[in-house]
Amino acid sequence: MEQSKKKSNYLRLALRDIKNGFSEVNILGNPFYLKHMSFDDQVDIDLIYDDYYQLALSKNLPTHEAVLEQLIEEGQWSKKREREIKEQEDFIDNLIKQKKAHYLRSEIERINKDIEEAQKKLNELKNGRAALFSRTAESYAEERVNDFYILKCLYKDAELKKIAYTQEEFDEIDSEMLFAIIKEYNKVYKYINDESIQKIVLEDFYNLYMPFAENAMEFYGKAICSLSYNQLKLLIYSRFFKNIFQQHDKMPEEIKKDPDKIMDYINANENAKKIMEKKGNKENNAESIVGATNEDLEYLGLKGKNQKTLSLSDEAKKKGGSLSMDDMMKLFG
Repeated sequence: MEQSKKKSNYLRLALRDIKNGFSEVNILGNPFYLKHMSFDDQVDIDLIYDDYYQLALSKNLPTHEAVLEQLIEEGQWSKKREREIKEQEDFIDNLIKQKKAHYLRSEIERINKDIEEAQKKLNELKNGRAALFSRTAESYAEERVNDFYILKCLYKDAELKKIAYTQEEFDEIDSEMLFAIIKEYNKVYKYINDESIQKIVLEDFYNLYMPFAENAMEFYGKAICSLSYNQLKLLIYSRFFKNIFQQHDKMPEEIKKDPDKIMDYINANENAKKIMEKKGNKENNAESIVGATNEDLEYLGLKGKNQKTLSLSDEAKKKGGSLSMDDMMKLFG
C-alpha cells in the first residue's frame, strides 16, 4: 500500500511538471527551473549535434565504427561478440513478434519472461562493449549537445524569462556545479518519460482530466504547436487509452494501470477474434479457442454460461478415441 502511494505521488508530481512545462530543481542549495523540450528545441539540438560532429571529425576524433574496428583488431573485442549482440537483438525482435501472434495469457506471460531475460543478456553485452570505448566523434557531439540543452533550457525563474547562464558564464562554470546540474537533469528525465506519462494517464487521479484531453487549448490554454513534447505525449496517450477502454469494456481490472499488459491484452483479443472469424464463429463462442483455460477465457472476456474450452480429449472421444491428422487440421482451422 505504501509503495502504491509513493508511485501515485511521484506521478502526480510528474503531471504537475508536465502541465507547467518545466521542473524545479535544486542545485547546490539554489532553485533553478529546467524547461521541458519542445519541437523548436529539438530542431536546434539536431543542428548543433551535426555541427559538433563535424567539428569532432576535423579534430581527428575517431567515429564509433572506427573505434569498434580497432578494438576488434587489438583483440579487446571480437566479431563473435559483435554477432552475439546482433543475434540477441534479432532474438528479442522475434520474441516480440511471436507475442503479438498469441492469444493465450499463459503463453504471453511466458514470452514476456523470455524477453526480460534476453534483454538483460543484451544489456550485459552492450555494457561490456561500451566500457572499452574511448571518446568518439559521436560521444563528443552528444556531450556538447547536452551542454547546449542545459544552457538553453535552464532558468532562474518559473516564468522562464531569466536564463541561468550566458555562454560566457557557462564556459567558466566549475566541475562541481556542472556535475550537480547534470545530476538534476538526469533525475528529471528519469521520472518524466514515455513510460511515466502512460502511467499517469492510467492513474485514478487523472480520470478527472481525461475527458478534456481532446482539446489542447482547453487542456493547457495553448495551441498545439506551442506545447512541449511531454505535453503533447500526455494528450496523445490520453486519447489512445481512452479509445482502448471504450472499445474493450471487458478488460480485467488488474491490468488497467499497466501499459504493457494493456497492449498484450489488445493483441490477444485481436488474435482470438481472427481465429473465431476464421472458423465462422460470429458469436464469440469460446469453443473456437483451442487450448484455452478458464483463466484464458476470463482474460479474453469470453467465459460465459454456454462457453467452454475446446478439449482435444473430448474431441477424440467423439471420434472413437483418437484424432486423425484431418481431424486435427479441422479443429485448428
